[in-house]
Amino acid sequence: MKGRSALPRVAFLLGLLVVAGGIAGSIWGRKLLASIDYFDVRQVEVVGARWVPPDSLLRLAAIGRGRSVWDDHTEIERRLIRHPLIDEAHIRRSGLRTLRVVVREVEPVALVGAPELHVVRGDGTLLPIDPVGTSLDLPLLTAQAQLTDDSTRLREGPALRALAIFARLQALDPGLASVISDFELALDQGLFANLTTSQPARRLALPSAINETLVRRVRATLADLRSRGIAAALLEARYADQIVVRRERR
Repeated sequence: MKGRSALPRVAFLLGLLVVAGGIAGSIWGRKLLASIDYFDVRQVEVVGARWVPPDSLLRLAAIGRGRSVWDDHTEIERRLIRHPLIDEAHIRRSGLRTLRVVVREVEPVALVGAPELHVVRGDGTLLPIDPVGTSLDLPLLTAQAQLTDDSTRLREGPALRALAIFARLQALDPGLASVISDFELALDQGLFANLTTSQPARRLALPSAINETLVRRVRATLADLRSRGIAAALLEARYADQIVVRRERR
């Protein structure tokens, strides 16, 4: 304990007063509340973790005995975002004795061979996710990639350029990106992608510059093919203002 003493009933009433009067908005108010044993952390919850085990996050957070829910948790948040899979971390109160660790993890984008199989984010950074032992639903970047000298990211080249185009597509339309099974850089610096068998087209060709209008046209074309029961070998989306459908040969 921190040498603090107060009756639980008084602390509870004071907590209600905080909610009603907002004294926690001041520095002195938070210090006063943090000095009361009743508000010591009894439970810590983790929200938003998928790739990082919650136990690992709790060890990294190292929320020790005697910490109050009203303490300043900035340093804990800084420790958490040093983890390579954590983009954002926030420590929030949940009730009078519980802290909630809310994280936003880095988004893995694709699998790539360099030459071993790696999980990468959109900028080419390698992520510490086991591509074999983890259940992943990610497309494969089929171009052979090379790593930088420190082996932390993809070296500049066709593989990284293809990844950047795909990452842009994923940001614009995660649903469309999710039906791509694998992709590679085209000779004109666009993207060639194979679609999953659930789609009415087998392949999709995209330009290097992807925008929302183009994505909507691709979506509409796929929906039209599906409604008409037409199987296409290729959707060619690299022409200006049009999608060319190349049908399967019979």
